[in-house]
Amino acid sequence: MSKFDLRDISDRLTNSKDTEAVVYEFLGYLQAVRSDWRASLAFYEVSGDALVNIYERRANQLVRRDVSIPVDQLPVRLVRKFFHPSAFFNHSSRRSLLSHLFGSSPSYEPDPLEAPGLKPLAALPAWHSCVCMPLADAEDMLAMLVLVSEKKNAFGSKAVGEIIPVKSMAALALAQHLYRSARARDPRPGDGTVPSAGADFQERIQRLNVQASALEEENRTKSRQLEALAGEIELLDKNSTQYKQELERVKSVIYALEEQSAAATQHLTEAYSELNVTRQRMTELQRTVRFMKEVFLLLAQEHEARALPSTLVAWFCEHFHVDRCSLMLLDDSRETLSIAAQRGIDPNVAVRVKVRVGQGISGWVAHNRKPLFVRVRDDASEGQHTDREAYNSDSFICVPLTYNDRVVGVLNLSNKRDGEPFDEFDLDRALLSGAVIAMTLGGQALARRSAAWA
Repeated sequence: MSKFDLRDISDRLTNSKDTEAVVYEFLGYLQAVRSDWRASLAFYEVSGDALVNIYERRANQLVRRDVSIPVDQLPVRLVRKFFHPSAFFNHSSRRSLLSHLFGSSPSYEPDPLEAPGLKPLAALPAWHSCVCMPLADAEDMLAMLVLVSEKKNAFGSKAVGEIIPVKSMAALALAQHLYRSARARDPRPGDGTVPSAGADFQERIQRLNVQASALEEENRTKSRQLEALAGEIELLDKNSTQYKQELERVKSVIYALEEQSAAATQHLTEAYSELNVTRQRMTELQRTVRFMKEVFLLLAQEHEARALPSTLVAWFCEHFHVDRCSLMLLDDSRETLSIAAQRGIDPNVAVRVKVRVGQGISGWVAHNRKPLFVRVRDDASEGQHTDREAYNSDSFICVPLTYNDRVVGVLNLSNKRDGEPFDEFDLDRALLSGAVIAMTLGGQALARRSAAWA
């Protein structure tokens, strides 16, 4: 079990009134675990590419140091890992920075030779153990946590694994407070404030509305002029060439105005469409945040080890709205996958299923440690359904469960209700929750092995 009460931490961080209150609670939780731990949090300023506002907690007081440490003065490997990762990641990939943090090592342990570069950030002038961890919101770096200790080997993989959920909840709380603070500020010209995408779209819509109204009023004015001219032509001379030419000129002007009005209407329609797409994406991101919060709350509860796979499968079916889900775990030989818990599969078939690593869809995913996301049948290049059982669509998701650089098992999701295909947001949620669940299952396995050796 984790040394942290994740439910209590979530409630305290969520109910914090401002950013400094979140930092106070977060640093307090970290230093309460071990008496030799000292934590500091340095906020990252994107515009200056520097770390500023370093916070430390001394006794019951939160101490702030206003500094400006350029990122390029930090250790090179630390900069490449957290701040400038573009040399290592493919920008065309749909995976976010947060998913990279969960999928790979989410921390950095500096060498003793790098200690001078981290001295301005550390809470202790001399230390023997140090670990650095980023606090990020999607692809935006918010701050960097620096944990130091006077003891050697103070931050093992188990300790880092227990810190990750607390760090993720703190990053979420900080992002929410920073977002509300940004919304509360009134942007003024020249102050460097960048308007949000929604505000930009609203401004474009207002300009287009004003332009359309002006064009419409001008159109009505020209129409009245045309009627007046037509009346004069009838009264004076319908066969007059001069009046006919004037009439044709006015008609051309009106036609041009109508084309301008149509173009303005088209621009307005496109702006509304872009705004709707942005709103939908924002809604999906908010759903993902709520989804991960529920994952942490579920795993924070006390579960019996044998019943945990069945509980996880039932929870996935409910929150992913799927009728078919299976959790496959590796046996002791690490060569064969078997179904530990499932829903939607014939029980007599499920108990006999044995998949060798590298064979079939699940075996391929376990061997390559890569997720397999199929929206339609043509997307399945690595493997396909066997068609021996009933599926309501060709869409499915299969993700590896990796803990401590070892594959623990595979999670399979298919048969989304109403036959709808899975989308990219479903894949992101499956990867994030799969990483957290892998830490839980891997931690239980490690505990069992430790108990056996004891």
